[in-house]
Amino acid sequence: MRHRRLVLLAVFILAAVWPASAQAPRKAAAAAAPQEIVKQFYAWYLHRLNRNDYEPLKNRSIAGKYLTPGFLRRVPRLQHELEADVIVCAQDTDPAWEKNFIVESETIRGASATVLLALSGNDPDTLKHKVTLKRTTAGWRINSVDCGE
Repeated sequence: MRHRRLVLLAVFILAAVWPASAQAPRKAAAAAAPQEIVKQFYAWYLHRLNRNDYEPLKNRSIAGKYLTPGFLRRVPRLQHELEADVIVCAQDTDPAWEKNFIVESETIRGASATVLLALSGNDPDTLKHKVTLKRTTAGWRINSVDCGE
């Protein structure tokens, strides 16, 4: 009888603790720092461009992990106005960017963060951009890319 109680107690404790530990990796991913979000996003985005997917943001489920909904809605209009890809700030892409981009520095002020990004490729000029992120309930998300940096 005592053995049965101990087994039931162990099962009860395991059932209470296991769901919380299973969610820990998801929460950690959502709490990634702004620099890490920019790094992950550009690794994915540049890889998709190199795979001849010239509209990777159409994959809304992945894009939503990195971009605010507002920025994702503004991208088509911005690209039309600039006649360029507003994520890399260029009309043409360089395949070498995928292996040669650097997330340089991060500044956090409240619910806003700025990350400097450098794209180096076959062209001797390095493209530098300021990426602005916004803290949301889901974690940090890219809210704009300033192509003027």
